[in-house]
Amino acid sequence: EESQAVCDGKLRLTVGSSSVNFSDPTAPVIEKIVAFGGRGISIYKVPTTPADGMTQVFDSGDDFEQLQCVNYPWAHNSVQDEEFAPVGGVLYNTTDDAGLKETIEEISDPEEDGCEDQGDGTPGACPLSGSVDERSQKDGPAPETVAVGEACGRLFAVTASEKGSTAFLYDISDISNPEVAKVFHLSEESENKSAGLAYGEIGGGNSVIGEIDSETMIFVSESDSPSGNAGLFIAGAWSGTVSFWEFECADDYTPMTMEEKETACFDELDVQDGTSAAPPVGNTKTILFTTGLLVFCGYFL
Repeated sequence: EESQAVCDGKLRLTVGSSSVNFSDPTAPVIEKIVAFGGRGISIYKVPTTPADGMTQVFDSGDDFEQLQCVNYPWAHNSVQDEEFAPVGGVLYNTTDDAGLKETIEEISDPEEDGCEDQGDGTPGACPLSGSVDERSQKDGPAPETVAVGEACGRLFAVTASEKGSTAFLYDISDISNPEVAKVFHLSEESENKSAGLAYGEIGGGNSVIGEIDSETMIFVSESDSPSGNAGLFIAGAWSGTVSFWEFECADDYTPMTMEEKETACFDELDVQDGTSAAPPVGNTKTILFTTGLLVFCGYFL
């Protein structure tokens, strides 16, 4: 019954040639199956000689799903996107996509995929807490972007789940042994409010929605920050919102040692827009943002 439930669900699998043991070509054996989805981040060291290939120095494993479940169980692999827009709202009334309109109607209908209470006692699209585990089989947390920068004398990396809006901050000062520094949510009001309700499109209330589908994150140094503290600008693609999160250094914070700085090579970080530049090789001291890829200090993340 469990196997049938998996097969009837949204889980998508692939079996590559390296997953099959062809020692006996007449009886190949499948040794592992890979599930599609973005369920974590990895860091690879760039070799000094390209022919040597890259070496993985860190993988987050199941950190995202474990931490998300503990800290924000109501957003665990939950989903909100454009399909959760309200029926009769701006997107619904202006789109020429008949399929999208039909999907919006289904997601707002309690007899289909909607909820009896979208947060104000009326039926409509579900809040994040009403779609827990919806993405677990299909693609999990699905982080889309990573930002890296210096704050409080340490090197940090941050990313967030695409449709559940849970953010994960890692201290990567020890590049081969990153530690989770903080888990936070970008739109806590979405726990009990549908997207339309939180956005203020329903009921005439103020918009309290945070970032949904945070495709853009920009790390800002102390010198460039509007507050004087290092921070992050985070933009939500579907929420149409931007927020600024800043670091507040504790009085007893521990800055990196010179040895750690040399290892992390961030004493001369230079952030560039490098969408078409070649990946750096060797002991580079550049953070390079590319589509779906971050290259910094001789590492891919």
